[in-house]
Amino acid sequence: MKRTKIRKRILLFFTVAIASTQLYSQMVEKREFPTEKKVDDFVNTTYCMTILSKGFLYTVRDYPVLSQGKIQQTSFNPTGSSLAILQAKKPISVYSFRKSNTKLFELKEKRKKLEAKPQPIAMCYSSDARHFVVSNSLKEIVIYDTREYLPQAYIQDEAPATMLAMSTNNYFIAAVANTKINIWNFQTKELRTSLQLPAEVTGIAFSQDASTFAVTTNDDVLTIYDTRSWEITYKYQDLGGTLKSPSFHPEGKYLSVIKNNQEIVILNLRNKKVEQTIVEDVPGIFAGRFFADNQRGDMFLLSNRPKSLMLWDANPLNPFFGKILNKEVEAKMNEWVKMMEGESMEDYAIRVNDETRIKQREAFAQEIATGMAGDRISVSNPFIEAYDATDNLLTIGFNNMSSIDIKVPENERDSFKDSKDLKFSNAVYVLNENDEFEIAYLEVLNETTNKVYIYDNIGRTKLEALEEEDFVPLEIMQQVTREEVQLKEALERLVAENKQEKLITDNTQINVNAEVLKSTNADGKNILNYKVIYQYEVVNKEFSASEDFPSGGYVIERSNAAMALMKIIKDAFEGEISKYLSEGKQVKIIITGSADASPIRGKIAYNNNYGEFIDEPYYKDGNLDNITVTKATGITQNEQLALLRAAGVKHYIENNVETLSNTHNEFDYKVEVAKERGGEYRKISVEFMIIDVTFSH
Repeated sequence: MKRTKIRKRILLFFTVAIASTQLYSQMVEKREFPTEKKVDDFVNTTYCMTILSKGFLYTVRDYPVLSQGKIQQTSFNPTGSSLAILQAKKPISVYSFRKSNTKLFELKEKRKKLEAKPQPIAMCYSSDARHFVVSNSLKEIVIYDTREYLPQAYIQDEAPATMLAMSTNNYFIAAVANTKINIWNFQTKELRTSLQLPAEVTGIAFSQDASTFAVTTNDDVLTIYDTRSWEITYKYQDLGGTLKSPSFHPEGKYLSVIKNNQEIVILNLRNKKVEQTIVEDVPGIFAGRFFADNQRGDMFLLSNRPKSLMLWDANPLNPFFGKILNKEVEAKMNEWVKMMEGESMEDYAIRVNDETRIKQREAFAQEIATGMAGDRISVSNPFIEAYDATDNLLTIGFNNMSSIDIKVPENERDSFKDSKDLKFSNAVYVLNENDEFEIAYLEVLNETTNKVYIYDNIGRTKLEALEEEDFVPLEIMQQVTREEVQLKEALERLVAENKQEKLITDNTQINVNAEVLKSTNADGKNILNYKVIYQYEVVNKEFSASEDFPSGGYVIERSNAAMALMKIIKDAFEGEISKYLSEGKQVKIIITGSADASPIRGKIAYNNNYGEFIDEPYYKDGNLDNITVTKATGITQNEQLALLRAAGVKHYIENNVETLSNTHNEFDYKVEVAKERGGEYRKISVEFMIIDVTFSH
């Protein structure tokens, strides 16, 4: 979610809170999609929905997707381009969602000498749309690619899996067989762990950040697991009904479950309480699924009724303040740890050390939490709660925050008659483990006596919202900072050479940033990832045609700015960064290609310079989508143009950066299309994430 949208959500939240005098969040109805069909199942992506009714597949307006019947299961490709259907005693088929009755692939069994023909049982896609997973009657889990739907690996399980789910980080496949869930390491194809439940499993789900796993069972229990250790973190045993279809809110703070086929229960995973219960008029609800429209920064939940789909607006639910806070703190700390211009090594060592680092994190956390809290006291209806004569403590309570105690001598107690006579100022807030704001510092003016009392708990209030474990060691952050300086110096040297050769001018600005991030691997072990981002832009549109891609251009060799960036990347990855690139090292590469809003009139020829792209997954404004570019289609959209500019970068890296030829590289495309016209909006960004790096001191 974009930061500006988060702030809008927070402002909206407080506007509603002030109007209602309560800080309470509830989903509301957004839109109903009625149908003449009985809804037996539904699947959806961000922008696409289909209904399964009596074995036939329909859109929400009752248009048939396929003429075939006897469909038992469907699974949407996350890009929305196609969907897989499972029919009894037939191979799984993949059909286009854009063209009715158009079969794209059929997953026929091509192995010979099998004792029995495998029958598909369950299926799911990976969240990045790169993999398709199927369980079959031979107790196998088969992993397919999604370009040609050819089998890439076979996992032999203990029993046929009737339910499958894949974690968003591609670490795990969860396979359900009755009361047992086997968790398979997707990368090694080895068993990570087994979860033995006391009753039959009715639903499973991974959180969006893959840190949490939810399981519902037919003994009316919801169990939450931590995917680092695969230990139970919490059990909901008193929800009082049959539960199924767990679904995590994209931000991870909430989870929905369907109860007794008639209620949607929204749970707050931070305070372990029910946030909201929606009771439908008639039974027949079997699923509810959260999803995000990242382009607009909106959150929704889609559920069914017997003859309709119901879209719920989840935006009124409070944001996950702790996640926002941690992201902001980390960004500030990454800047704070860098040596300031003109700062000596001695001064730097005094300013940046382990002790000052902890204090600075706490200061940033208090600053950010206070900014997010706003004027929270005014909407919390403060009141005088009690007085403890033993310790001379006056307790001031709040409707939606923890109370505070201020020191008030007994002879001044009677002057505190009404909370309306109290004025509050200079509040400092922190977030607690329940993702709720607490007051850490407050000045209280008693207008009756004009005396100020101070509540000061700074330094004693535990900052639960801060991720205190697994800090990146300071010496490693400093090492990466020094390396970033070296990368910038090398960049400036190569930029100067390009300027001397009159390939680019000062109008082309190229930059590099490096940082180290903490993470965990599929075995739950702490690791460090090294992120390096290179980007350029031509800031003056008058020079864009001569220094960067011309209008309608995408061939990377014809952009001096792009080629300068490529040579800088090659120099860095075959030089300073090469020490981190051992054979087989996993490297995630995100390439962002951009285009301006200039309309494409007619068709720009594409000669398959970088191969054909058919339903290629890519991200735009945070949403996963698909795109097709072939010689036959040519280029008619700016999104295609931007994608090809990114594809040119991938082509160069694969063919020219020698140290990346022996690593395990995963590429993703991002596309940006500006709303404005002008060559300055044609730019390239390349993000490298080297996974599990060992830093030498």
